[in-house]
Amino acid sequence: MTTQEISTALEQQLFNGKNFHVFIYNKTESISGLHQHDYYEYTLVLTGRYYQEINGKRVMLERGDFVFIPMGSHHQSFYEFGATRILNVGISKRFFEEHYQPLLPGVLVASQVYSVKSTFLSYIESVIASLNFRENEFDEFIEVVSFYVINRLRHFREEQTQGVTPQWLKTTVEEMHDKHKFGEGALENMVMLSGKSQEYLTRATQRYYGKTPMQIINDIRINFAMKQLEITNYSVTDIAYESGYSSPSLFIKTFKKLTSFTPSSYRKQLTVIN
Repeated sequence: MTTQEISTALEQQLFNGKNFHVFIYNKTESISGLHQHDYYEYTLVLTGRYYQEINGKRVMLERGDFVFIPMGSHHQSFYEFGATRILNVGISKRFFEEHYQPLLPGVLVASQVYSVKSTFLSYIESVIASLNFRENEFDEFIEVVSFYVINRLRHFREEQTQGVTPQWLKTTVEEMHDKHKFGEGALENMVMLSGKSQEYLTRATQRYYGKTPMQIINDIRINFAMKQLEITNYSVTDIAYESGYSSPSLFIKTFKKLTSFTPSSYRKQLTVIN
């Protein structure tokens, strides 16, 4: 049996003496393969979804999800759902151990998926979309986001009081990402997929996700719409209907509520940093 070679990304070659190494990009495929770092890293999904395999365990990340990858963890990405927009932040070993190490929980599993609060995600998106600040201001922004992300690791266990999400519910939410399911009659489709009554489904989604079924459906629809705004030239009206909304006005209202942008302003301000 042959052992797969694991490459190492080196801080000395990437950071250029800085505290952070940052990318914000649309990805459709992994170019690094299985690798590890001699620095700390986290990746946060802005739109889309993808698989991250860490130390042999594959997990799926969606909008607002992130993983924290300690030094030496073997990992690679798989983009089986199309383009995914990601904030990827590497933190130098020295800076991390000086400023963030005390925030880490006693036990940390690298393959655990965490989530940021929707309000903080909106803040991240608004700053990234504007990008009208000086370099030192961007560094301060990344410091704030990194502090928040690492602090979420410590408080994660406190939020898991409701137990493990049942498999039937995970499967239902996963299948709702099919465009034919989150379109017309989405709520009825979700109830049917679950095999439960609407009341039972609602209790379950509120218990394990903190959301109603329609809130989950709107999250899925807006995530899809954001990807369409990023990677296509379709009109806002066309994207509204493609995303399952019965009218463009309802789509625009929902989009702004969940992202703090109108669809047009999101597309206009969209910027990719390389």
